[in-house]
Amino acid sequence: MTKGRIFVSVPIDDHLDDRRRGLKSAILRLVEQRGYEPQQFLVSGIPAGMSWNFEAVDSVMRRCRGAIILAFPRWTFAGEPGEIRFPTEYNHYEGALANAYALPTLTIAEKGIVDRGIAWNGGGSPILWAPADATADWLSSESFKHRYGIWMEAVQARRDVFLGYCSQAKSTAQEIHLFLTETLGLTVMNWSMDFSAGGTILEEIERAAQLCTCGVFLFTKDDLLESGSESQAAPRDNVVFEAGYFVSAKGKERVLVIRERGAKMPADIGGNIFLQLNDRHDTSAIQTPLRSFLEKRL
Repeated sequence: MTKGRIFVSVPIDDHLDDRRRGLKSAILRLVEQRGYEPQQFLVSGIPAGMSWNFEAVDSVMRRCRGAIILAFPRWTFAGEPGEIRFPTEYNHYEGALANAYALPTLTIAEKGIVDRGIAWNGGGSPILWAPADATADWLSSESFKHRYGIWMEAVQARRDVFLGYCSQAKSTAQEIHLFLTETLGLTVMNWSMDFSAGGTILEEIERAAQLCTCGVFLFTKDDLLESGSESQAAPRDNVVFEAGYFVSAKGKERVLVIRERGAKMPADIGGNIFLQLNDRHDTSAIQTPLRSFLEKRL
C-alpha cells in the first residue's frame, strides 16, 4: 500500500526565489524522512499530473493525513507605510478545506505577510511565523522544531481505517485486522481496542471519523428477526449506526460494508456497494476486493 500522504499548499517554484525554494524543499524532506509522501499539484504525489480545480483538491485532500500551508508572498502592492504582501489565494482555499476536514495543519507564514485569512491566528490553526529571510537553517530553531513536533504527533495519531463490528464477530474482525495491518501495512482503529472506556459511543465514533480516512464495517448475523414464517438475522444496531455516521462524515465512497451472507441489509444504505462474506470463518475470498477498495481511497 501507499505511504501516508501530506497535502502541500505552496506557490509553484516558478513563483519562488532560490531562498524560498530551498526552504520549501528542506521542509518537505523532513516530511519524507518520516515516511510520508507530499502531495503538491503539478509536482508530486497523486496531483502531480492533475489540473487544479475544486473537485480535484477535495478528492486529494480526503486521502491525506495532514496538510502543510506555506504562505510565502505571492502578490505585493504599494501601501502605507510600505509594501503590502499577500499569499496566494490557493493557500486560503486549501487551508480552509484542510481545517474543515480536521486535518492536522502546519501553517508557516513568512513575516511581512498580511495577517488575514489563512495567516490569521483565528483561522483554524496556529501560525508559525518564519523570518522574512529564513533559509533551511531556520528548521534547526526551537520555534520550528516545537511547532513541527506538535503537528507531526497529530499526523501520526491518525489512522487509515476504522474497523467496526459486533463483539460476536470478533474472530472475523481479528482476521481482517491482521490482513489490514500485517499484509497491507495500514494503521487501524479497532473499536474494541481503541475506544475510551469512559466515553460514549457517539463521542468515540465522532473521534474515529475525525482520525480515520476510511471505514470498514462488518454486518454479520447478530440479532434474529422473525416475520411470519420467515426468519432472518440482522447486524447489531450500533454497527449500523456507526456505518451510517461514517457515510455522513466521510462520504459513502469511503465506507465499505462487509455483509455476511444472510444478514439483513438496512434499507437506508442498501444501495451502497458491499462485499459479501460467505463464511465468517474464512475471509480470504474478500481480501483482493478489500485491498482494491482501499488502494483507491488511501
